[in-house]
Amino acid sequence: MADVKVIGRTYRLRAGSPMPVGGSEFILQTFMGEESTVVNYLYTENLPGSGDFRGQGGDLMSGSFSRLLDVSGDVFSGSTVENPDFVEERS
Repeated sequence: MADVKVIGRTYRLRAGSPMPVGGSEFILQTFMGEESTVVNYLYTENLPGSGDFRGQGGDLMSGSFSRLLDVSGDVFSGSTVENPDFVEERS
């Protein structure tokens, strides 16, 4: 059976700690955002290998899978997160 998957995107604002500027006012210094592609596998028979992850030459930042009970063999569900692209905060 072919992989059954849902592809989405995540966005994370990169920022420092809030800095007080006087009284009860604070400023938050931001420096770009991270946008990553997340692939949620509802059903797959193929797991990523070590070479697919960053640090080993691949494009994946993380992955997590669980085995499903299926009499036809090794079947998994889980997700992978690709390396982020750095984007402007307003995009």
